[in-house]
Amino acid sequence: MARQNDPEHIKKVGTILPSKGVKVGKPQKVITSAMRMMRANVCGIGGGVAGGGFGTTIGSGGNFYSPELSTDFLELPQSLDELRNYFRFFYDNDPFVGQAIDQHGELPLSKIRLRMPEAKNREIAEKAFRFCNRWAKAIRLLHLLMEISHEYWLLGEVFIFAEDTSPDMPREITEDVYREVTAEGEVIEEWSERENANEEAVKWLKKNYSGWSAVRILPPEQIHMESFPFTDEALIELVPDSKTKAIVQKAAMGDVRAAKIVESMPEDVIEALHNGDNIPLNTDPEAGSFCYYMARKKSQYEPRGKSILQRCLRVLVYRDKLRQAQTSIASRHMTPYRIVYGEDLSLEQVEELREQVDLALMDPDFSLVTNFPVTWEEQGADQRLLDLSSEYDLTDRQLYAGLGVTESLLSGESSYSGDRINLEVINTRYMLFREILQDFVEEYLFKPMCERMGFVEKDEDDIEYVVTPKLSFTRLAVRDSADTFDHLFNLYSKGSIDIDVILDLLNIDPVTTYEKLQRDLFTLNDPTFNEVMRGIYSRAGDTIVENSDVAQLIAEKLGLKYEKPDEGGDRF
Repeated sequence: MARQNDPEHIKKVGTILPSKGVKVGKPQKVITSAMRMMRANVCGIGGGVAGGGFGTTIGSGGNFYSPELSTDFLELPQSLDELRNYFRFFYDNDPFVGQAIDQHGELPLSKIRLRMPEAKNREIAEKAFRFCNRWAKAIRLLHLLMEISHEYWLLGEVFIFAEDTSPDMPREITEDVYREVTAEGEVIEEWSERENANEEAVKWLKKNYSGWSAVRILPPEQIHMESFPFTDEALIELVPDSKTKAIVQKAAMGDVRAAKIVESMPEDVIEALHNGDNIPLNTDPEAGSFCYYMARKKSQYEPRGKSILQRCLRVLVYRDKLRQAQTSIASRHMTPYRIVYGEDLSLEQVEELREQVDLALMDPDFSLVTNFPVTWEEQGADQRLLDLSSEYDLTDRQLYAGLGVTESLLSGESSYSGDRINLEVINTRYMLFREILQDFVEEYLFKPMCERMGFVEKDEDDIEYVVTPKLSFTRLAVRDSADTFDHLFNLYSKGSIDIDVILDLLNIDPVTTYEKLQRDLFTLNDPTFNEVMRGIYSRAGDTIVENSDVAQLIAEKLGLKYEKPDEGGDRF
């Protein structure tokens, strides 16, 4: 009995002490809920606390899930500058992303052309067309739109700065000044507008104004923008870079070359750099040089545009991790492992075999000679690489959906009928993007220039409007319009639609085509000119036959008897 109460004996075998009634030793496995355990800790074994028969129950809360606090989300870039660096990195290194961005930026444009504006005064329309056409060629409008489109799809936003370095029109061009000296000796000036102010302004502009001198895309990292509710106006400021600050400081220290560069900068820019302030950018095209913000967003309250790569970022990072893991395995096993063994070899024989193997590796012509079977195996990276085919198939489909393209569109190995629905969706998206570009070019580039040049007339309601050329594009190559063209041509043949509908489908300017047809009418370029010549020759042949003996000569050659018809009547 004394041994049973011995602590060492209790520790080994475990028993119940009669005096305590408590089981000691290895406990039994009992499943207890977290709430019961917490209650036991608080209330004690007696089940109550001092002063009452109730206890306090403490429960454990459930797990809270947030996608923004997950590990993979925290690994993604959080700031705008980091996001832009990621976007540019994957565009330069990922073939899917690079090809998709290039197609989104190039296919909607294909080839652009300017159309003659519709105006009552034909002379004003022609002048506006020639002026904008010259400016578009000088500014390389197609390349500019391709750069804007690339930035739009890659980063989701574009800051376009149109610079106007034309001199301001002197006041004396359109107004006369009258000066009068008062009795106190003060000079009073009065300005009055001339009767031919518009004509004089147009003459001066033709000599001195050539449109926007440059249209540049500003780096978004140097732009500080603030938008406000209940208004479309925004504060846009250019943060000067270190290079610009350095050149201004060199000019202030007396550097001649730097001073020449600083002299070409606007005065307000130099003043802002001296004061250490940001450079405010004008957003009104009517007031001169301005900055236009083009954003890829779906709602007005969103502060900034979003890249098409934003929704693909997790997939791209995941694919990059798979690539890194595969590359690490391949690098570790670039040199294959060799396993050379033979059965029942002594230690001395193993060492001799090792020596022969080393000599064989050093000399390719060395021969291994043994009197027992030897097995030589080599294991390279191909036996250790991960099988990621299913992962890449899944991520490929996710990228196609996120980038808004199809595999056949990227590779070109398909037909129109196979991807008809997908191509229709892509075509609609490109047509909407064309509308955005047309609105920017016509309203923010062409319209201010044409208004300053005086290309203005009044409509039926006596309201002035600016005569502006229209921007048009050629037919999209991602759409097979053969069936559509056949249906429209049948309607045109029946007189149900006009020819302009078909010309617009083929991206042919109806106004220009009509003018060229008028120019070629009754000339050698007339499409019916050959038919006219055939009719003339036919009538001339009839006259020759009637007034000559050509019929008799032909009959003689054929050996036939020819008798002239009786002029007095029919011959019986």
